[in-house]
Amino acid sequence: MQILPISFKLNNYNTQNPQYTSTGLIKPNYRNQLTKDTVSFGAAKLISDTVWHNFVKEIPRLKRIGMAFLDATEAIANKLKDDDVVFVRELFENHVVKGADSKLSKVNRSKTFDVRDTIRTTLFVKNPYDLSILFDKIIPEYTKSNRGYNIATILTSISSLMERGYIPFEEEKFIKEFFNIQHTKESHHKFFRELKKLGYDYDETKKLLTEYLKEGKTPNNDEIVKIIGTLKKGVPDIDIRLKKNRINISDIPEEYKYSLGKPQKSGYEDIQIRFIRDYDLGKDNPIYHELLIQFGPTYNKNAVKEHHMVYEPLRLFDELHIPTVNPENGGANFYDKPEVGVDKFISDIKKMFREGVSNKLIQNGKNEDFFGNIEDNEDIFFSDREIDKFDRRFKNLKGFLSEYYKQAKSRAQVSQLATTQIDKDFRDDLKIVNKIQKMLIKTINDVNHEFGLNDVG
Repeated sequence: MQILPISFKLNNYNTQNPQYTSTGLIKPNYRNQLTKDTVSFGAAKLISDTVWHNFVKEIPRLKRIGMAFLDATEAIANKLKDDDVVFVRELFENHVVKGADSKLSKVNRSKTFDVRDTIRTTLFVKNPYDLSILFDKIIPEYTKSNRGYNIATILTSISSLMERGYIPFEEEKFIKEFFNIQHTKESHHKFFRELKKLGYDYDETKKLLTEYLKEGKTPNNDEIVKIIGTLKKGVPDIDIRLKKNRINISDIPEEYKYSLGKPQKSGYEDIQIRFIRDYDLGKDNPIYHELLIQFGPTYNKNAVKEHHMVYEPLRLFDELHIPTVNPENGGANFYDKPEVGVDKFISDIKKMFREGVSNKLIQNGKNEDFFGNIEDNEDIFFSDREIDKFDRRFKNLKGFLSEYYKQAKSRAQVSQLATTQIDKDFRDDLKIVNKIQKMLIKTINDVNHEFGLNDVG
């Protein structure tokens, strides 16, 4: 289900075109403008505070179900303690159910109500890279008949699976076959019935195939790859986000072969599994139980700290209305294309905090829990020189943001509606940037205070 934002996105004015005069091109297409008061699904249904209150109303029932999940996890950890599997119940008992605000925020980011970490907890495994512990011991314990948990299935695009090494021989055969059949209503129904039997979701694929038929065209090989990529296939909901060079690939069973992902940009690694109960099998809205597997309690503490200090403020950049661009190898004139200047300084700020805080926090936690050696821990602080760079980067970011909207307003000045909207976009974007700056100043102050430096003014 797609979320349709309810505001206007600036770059639909075609601000690069000085000849633009028509307000008829303005379409509802804002990026990430979802809040608990402004969620919109479909053409007209507004999802407002009712959704948030429904989440809140469900929490007591979900907590009861969540406690049963904790009981099972604790029993499994006790049974597998000789394999260095540990569960620290007091760390997670108060947060077994995802909060309503957090859940609604994830609805915003994921553009769907299929939020899969309603109930969640974390196991610590001394060496998560030894996947035999996961597949031979941990998963079989959860899926025992007396525990009643099943690995959930998630629809994943074939293009995503291909990024993980999947070779779509079967899908290629089906798509090529489609263009060789006699095109009748019945033959098409039969073709898509077969895809459905095989567990594929093909709504987007069907639209593409129909377009080719309407135009009387047969796709070439590159176009076939594009069509294949739109198919979705049900796969086990496991994401192994670990460094591949430490893993013995042969420890991954065939049915989980394409569960191997990669660490996040912060360097964060874990294994993520989602279960559903026997009771929920076949239901449209099962309750998902998320299990994270991490190196240990220090790693967990540092990952939580990184999330609040860096991840949360940096992700707010995604809410800006200004279009995302890629710097042109440093060759762009930022005053001709101020959006490139905006992108450059956002990238610089992200790099500054990922390298200066995120990577170090994650690695320090791993040093203690996995390597057992804190002597290699890196100090985390910001020098006066780095703080000066921080200030200048935000000053430049705001300058190019202002220039971008100034130029956009100049091009759209014949339209009162467009200029009013541009003014609003600029105010909103400046408010977001100021919020991010304030949050990151707090991060600087906090890490410097922990390191023993005076607070930054």
